[in-house]
Amino acid sequence: MQTRVTIEQGIGTPSSLNLEKGQAVSLGRSRENTIILHDEHASRHHAQIYPDNGAWFIRDLGTLNGTFVNGEKITDAVRLQHGQIIGIADMRLRFRQEDSGLLMGTFRDVPSKDVIPRSGEGSTVLWADELAAMYEYMTATVEATDPDVVVEQTLQTLVGRTRASVGGFLNLDQDDPLSKKVYPQSAEVNIHLSRHLTRHVQQTGRTAWMQAGLGDAGSSDSIVSYQDAVCIPLRADGIALGALHVYKDQATFNEREVRFCEVVAAYASNSLARLRRFRALEAENSRLRLHAPLSEELVGASPAMKALRQTIGRAAASSATVLIHGETGVGKELVALALHRQSPRSKGPLVVANCGAIVKNLFESELFGHCRGAFTNAVADRQGLFQQADDGTLFLDEIGDMPLEEQIKLLRAIEGKVFRPVGATRDVRADVRVIAATNKDLEKEVKDGNFREDLYYRLCVVFIKVLPLREHREDIPALAEHFLRLLAGPQGKPKIVSAQALRRLLDYSWPGNVRQLRAALENAVIMGEGDAIHPEDLSLPDSLDDKSTGLKLADIEARAIVRALEMTEANITKAAKLLGIGRDTLHSKIKLHKLSEYMKE
Repeated sequence: MQTRVTIEQGIGTPSSLNLEKGQAVSLGRSRENTIILHDEHASRHHAQIYPDNGAWFIRDLGTLNGTFVNGEKITDAVRLQHGQIIGIADMRLRFRQEDSGLLMGTFRDVPSKDVIPRSGEGSTVLWADELAAMYEYMTATVEATDPDVVVEQTLQTLVGRTRASVGGFLNLDQDDPLSKKVYPQSAEVNIHLSRHLTRHVQQTGRTAWMQAGLGDAGSSDSIVSYQDAVCIPLRADGIALGALHVYKDQATFNEREVRFCEVVAAYASNSLARLRRFRALEAENSRLRLHAPLSEELVGASPAMKALRQTIGRAAASSATVLIHGETGVGKELVALALHRQSPRSKGPLVVANCGAIVKNLFESELFGHCRGAFTNAVADRQGLFQQADDGTLFLDEIGDMPLEEQIKLLRAIEGKVFRPVGATRDVRADVRVIAATNKDLEKEVKDGNFREDLYYRLCVVFIKVLPLREHREDIPALAEHFLRLLAGPQGKPKIVSAQALRRLLDYSWPGNVRQLRAALENAVIMGEGDAIHPEDLSLPDSLDDKSTGLKLADIEARAIVRALEMTEANITKAAKLLGIGRDTLHSKIKLHKLSEYMKE
């Protein structure tokens, strides 16, 4: 007897779970639960399903909204019966107890064969009409940049060539193992692709071919109504990408049809892997070109830096969302980069977005993409940041600047890993780890009504505080040496910092933090003479030295901006470079501190 719970309405992880004898199952919003319910109205620890004397019972854990069985609110432990619906908040889960024999027939593994024979071997070859179908399929997918297009064309080709009743694709992503696509689309609502076949090919890595009449009857699996079924694993680069299903309801497959399916599956695997690598390279290139960090590593051996590295090491292994807090220029993006590179997602893309630089009315399109014709100037389909970051990490810098009305959409995408591009009619899934960063006090922003409380708690699963440079000054010599080596290039000889200049660097308050330190050193390298940097080479306004540290940080920052604007004659690009921040960030801070009077008319 096989016992399982399956989510039929709402989103949870996993979507289906086999219940093991002697093991209780917990349900709730907390990640500590066996089944995590992504519903804000569910309690963190909501209910428990447990075995007792050969039966299964469910009990509510004292929640406010309660737990329901077939629409009736339970007050005590209730024995579960086959087919009953468990209601928690807006979610519906079905309890099933079925015989372990899943398939009406048996299935057999199909040993791998070369489709095009080598010299002297008698392997199966493609016939002319099969080659023509394969040519049409390859032509239709060779320039595809969207994995959905490849999958849809693959299913269309398989169903059309083999005269199957239905074809389907299941993604074997660890966080969402049973998301599906079905062809024809009209069958999607009524078709449930066999999870038993999927598990089998996932475990064996080989094609499974079921033929009716070869085994015992009496199945409750989703293919019981079909006469024959073939399931083929999609693998590339050592990664399980998915499983292809093709079913016939009034006929059986022949050997040639199965071999043709395997040829198409092999090409589809390579195409999906190619697009996966392309997304990673495209996102990495974008990050390097548009959001290049100060360096690729965290420099310093102070206790603060050692503690930061330890925190990153512990957090990297998880897929939990991370909120990084720190002043402008402390290196929050470097922390995000380290989290990504040390995580299991390191082979996927790291996509970086500055929320403060996105035009307000384009936020939804930037995050989730849009379809052609969705709005004026939408001349082509465009993937959003979430799709670009699929299988990887999305770093949302300056999250505190995100418009309030867009925050609920971000929350839903993080919770359910489902979103809908602007102008689309169907949802899109993306497996993305979100890392956010801010220099604002988000708790205060929540109290002031500028930031959603539920999004704040969803982002702050792991909280990392990055200290300002003035709180770990002992790292300044190592940072200076590191930056001077980078500025000199691979063949150049780096300048050294004189003892007097180093003293000046150590005494300075650094309101712009590490970014400002690099900018000051770069300016000294360009403007100074000789092999050493002296105090007079350092462009550091005296009004911002330690004698000003008794003032509020906002006052120090405002004076630094005014000084930079004066020194550069209000040239935003030069002032931003002098301060070690981006143009968009400087614009935001000028507006924040109401310094527009210092701008040129």
